Amino acid sequence: MNPMHETLDRTGLVAGLETAGIAWRELDEVERNTYSVDGVAPRVICWPASYLEVAKALAVADRLGLAVSPRGAGTMLGLGNPPRAVDLIVSTERLSQVIDYAPANLTVTAEAGITLSALQRCLAEGGQYLPLDPPHRDQATLGGIIATNTSGPRRFGFGSARDLVIGSTAATTSGTVTKAGGRVVKNVAGYDLNKLYIGSLGTLVVVVELTFKVAPLPTSQQTVIGRFARREQLGQVVQQIIRSPLMPTAVEVLNAAALERLGESDLPELGGGYLLATLGTAPGRAVLRQRDALTKLYQAAGAGAIAVLADQDSEHFWGKVADWPVQREAPGGIRVKVAVPIARVPEAIQALETQTNKLDARAAIGGRAGSGVLYAAWSIAETAGDSPLVPIVQVLSQLRQTCREWGGSLVVEACPTALKGKIDVWGDVGSALPVMRRLKAALDPNLIMNPGRFVGGI
Repeated sequence: MNPMHETLDRTGLVAGLETAGIAWRELDEVERNTYSVDGVAPRVICWPASYLEVAKALAVADRLGLAVSPRGAGTMLGLGNPPRAVDLIVSTERLSQVIDYAPANLTVTAEAGITLSALQRCLAEGGQYLPLDPPHRDQATLGGIIATNTSGPRRFGFGSARDLVIGSTAATTSGTVTKAGGRVVKNVAGYDLNKLYIGSLGTLVVVVELTFKVAPLPTSQQTVIGRFARREQLGQVVQQIIRSPLMPTAVEVLNAAALERLGESDLPELGGGYLLATLGTAPGRAVLRQRDALTKLYQAAGAGAIAVLADQDSEHFWGKVADWPVQREAPGGIRVKVAVPIARVPEAIQALETQTNKLDARAAIGGRAGSGVLYAAWSIAETAGDSPLVPIVQVLSQLRQTCREWGGSLVVEACPTALKGKIDVWGDVGSALPVMRRLKAALDPNLIMNPGRFVGGI
């Protein structure tokens, strides 16, 4: 390890940042804990005010061999392996402007440090919105959303960030600023670097600007919520919805523990069953026909109770649905993300229930039933025994193997640092790993960008 990671001779770093005119501060003990990543604490934070300043900060760190951690709002800091080192935090806080908004083209370009909610307020003035709804949208920045590839319930209707980003600007460790894609929807020339950056957890570059496709704001929305006693009923109605021409915007499942996290007392009580919620946003009066057709599907599948939420009540509900998996956990919180074929969703729910029951844990389980993406969250404190990590590792390993047999995956999105030392939070990515290593070497040859946090210790 570079000895500077231990002592951080600040002379070269400070001189480089000040020469570039970049605002910086050495962190005190309290701040170091605040900005730490899995217990690895940085020494210095800087706030570049331009794309070139970001690139200069990376170049300084690269020349000195210092580890860099890009930082937005930090809402998904638990994701990934513990870093090998964190010397410098590069904050995007000062990059928070909307650069270009073209309502007629259905595109918007904004800096990476702007929060999603701030961008949505700007788009709402033009009667449009960005159909991304990750957790903590009031705090989450565009750069953080892209780096973690976080999505929400509207993924069913609009896809994830990979489907909505059409252009990006990034600062590299060589001190340059590069562009990919463009500001028009039909821009397909060249290799799509945008998709390479999405989900890379800040291990390649610092994305400083993004261009998205946007959509018209729905004039009305209707949410149909039903209680199903059995997983088989749930699977039946989800398949019918997917195969129908109804095209809801979201199809979400929640078990009783997840519903409790929402804190919505007016919804149908679940007992031991499951809640299925579908969001309809068809234009005009078609949204009412969409609601009625979805209600009939629920009834035909044996829903025990049905509720309907409209407009503001519906929007409030979906905001809570987006947030529940990533509620601020106690230090012992565990959260996993499971991706499986849609037809396997009922079986995946059963597997999550069965395995977490072995830990005497009451897991909150739910997610994108129409996309095959589920979350399970519970507290490690619920796991009995003197060595609680051992059975947890066994359960996670079994769940991951089951998902792999179905052609899916399991990622541990949040857990105590001690557990990260006993299990690979990402899982095996197979033949893709050598390619990813070559890309890392090409874009970050000195391995300073969030070293060790991504798959395979990249």
